[in-house]
Amino acid sequence: MNEKYKIAISETLYYLNGICQDDINKIPNSFMNFLKNNTSQNYKCEFDYTKPLNELNLKTETKGLIAMICLNYWCETEKQKNIFKEHLNNNEKIYLEKINKKYNINNLFDKKESILPTEYKNITTNQLPVKLRKENIFKILFNYIIKFFHKK
Repeated sequence: MNEKYKIAISETLYYLNGICQDDINKIPNSFMNFLKNNTSQNYKCEFDYTKPLNELNLKTETKGLIAMICLNYWCETEKQKNIFKEHLNNNEKIYLEKINKKYNINNLFDKKESILPTEYKNITTNQLPVKLRKENIFKILFNYIIKFFHKK
C-alpha cells in the first residue's frame, strides 16, 4: 500500500481514538482490523481533540476516510445519509468554484502588475533608462549596424 494512504489510515485511527466508544462500536471489526493492519509504522500523529474536525490539519485522504466512515457507519437513516451527501456535494461545489475563480483562463491576465522596479513605477516611458524601454527590434538592429560601421 502507498505510504500516503498508510499515513491517512494512521491519522484516521488517531482521530477515532478521540471519539466516543459508541461511535467506534458502529464500525465493523473487519474494517477496524484493516485500518490497524495498514497503518504507517513511521508516522506519529498529534493533534488537538478539542478542535473541530475542519480545523485539524489532516490529509485529504484522511478526511475522505472519515467521511466514508461517517456515511457508511454513523449515518443511521437514509435521511441522515442524504443530508450528509448533500453537505459533501455543497463543499465540493464551493471548492470547485474557488479553484475555478483562482485559475480561470479568462482572468489570468486581468491582474496587470507592472514588472518594473518600484522606483520606476510612476515614471513615464520617455523618462525610463534606455535599457528599460521597450524598443522595436528593427530599431535595435539598425542602431547596432550603425554603431558597427562607425567604429571602423
